[in-house]
Amino acid sequence: MKTILLLAFAVLVSSTPVENNDKKLLGELIDELFREVKRFSNNTKEIFLAELKMNGCKGEFFCQAEHELKEKVSGLSGAKFEHFRTDKKLMRNLKEYNKHHMKTCEPADEDHGPILLPDFLKNLIKCFKTAFSQVMLMYEGTFFFFLFF
Repeated sequence: MKTILLLAFAVLVSSTPVENNDKKLLGELIDELFREVKRFSNNTKEIFLAELKMNGCKGEFFCQAEHELKEKVSGLSGAKFEHFRTDKKLMRNLKEYNKHHMKTCEPADEDHGPILLPDFLKNLIKCFKTAFSQVMLMYEGTFFFFLFF
């Protein structure tokens, strides 16, 4: 019994920093993306990106999203594209999240059809919310595990 408790404690201690880091990154990404959706919802210039498969919102989706934003939005000039530059918070956090969860990925298939930037960002928000809820469930599950022991 003591061994099980010690092992469970070790798992909790080793996973807590990663969960807290993910929780912080995901929260910041969701906030930044909401701001950008508001900013681009009234945009007259149409910017198209490849529509990504959201299959369970796994690491490959986020990796491909980062590539799409880098290739098609980060280099655009103008104040409204400032937040998509690679040295700004949104793109830095997306890169950091991908560094922890996905090493490399294939570029998105252009065959899936184009999607407008605000819709692309809304899909990204949905997936980040899903990832955030999974982190919270894992964090709460670990916490409740120790309440019963």
